[in-house]
Amino acid sequence: MTKLCLLFDSDGTLVDSEWLCNQALALLFARYDVQLNVADLMRDYRGGELQRIFDQLAAVHNITLDNDAEAWYRAKVAELFEQQLQPVAGVPELLAWVQQQGWPCAVVSNGPQSKLQQALSRCQLLPFFNGHIYSAYDIDIFKPDPRLYLHAAARLGVKPEQCVVIEDSLPGVNAGVAAGMTTIFYNLHNETSPSAKVIEIQHMTKIKQILAELAVN
Repeated sequence: MTKLCLLFDSDGTLVDSEWLCNQALALLFARYDVQLNVADLMRDYRGGELQRIFDQLAAVHNITLDNDAEAWYRAKVAELFEQQLQPVAGVPELLAWVQQQGWPCAVVSNGPQSKLQQALSRCQLLPFFNGHIYSAYDIDIFKPDPRLYLHAAARLGVKPEQCVVIEDSLPGVNAGVAAGMTTIFYNLHNETSPSAKVIEIQHMTKIKQILAELAVN
């Protein structure tokens, strides 16, 4: 059986945080009298780099964000996480099974370490990763750039072809494919897959069978 290395995105993949993060974004822009729809934000900006999202939305609505905008947003996200954050359905069971296989796994995210640590701790997922939590902010490289995933693989001492990326957004899926890694797309929003190589699922319970088949092929 092949030893796989699993690289998980966090927001929307491990933890059910996308609505909360975009709710905080809408609340931030409401301070500037800009009304944003949370569902539209999720559709248009999921998985992106925060500063680019800020810049794009500010340009569209012709406003200038204050210097403390990111700090305010981060604080609001942290508050919402403490109140409401839950793991994605099926994730704790999947991670327990992966642990039983003895396969290494890591979190690879465009979010900062503080956010990742809070989210995983709140959802009781932190122990599954043995400190292997890789943030784009640590190396200043953001998905869809594949180098974030390649960095994680190098730190884990594995080759890209041994890795399986699990992602819920197109920037992350594109990063996984470009890194030469098997990529599973948790496609809840019926988006068009960027490659025929991508394995699409609509529920986390499907991953166990996919991984078992990958391990014997």
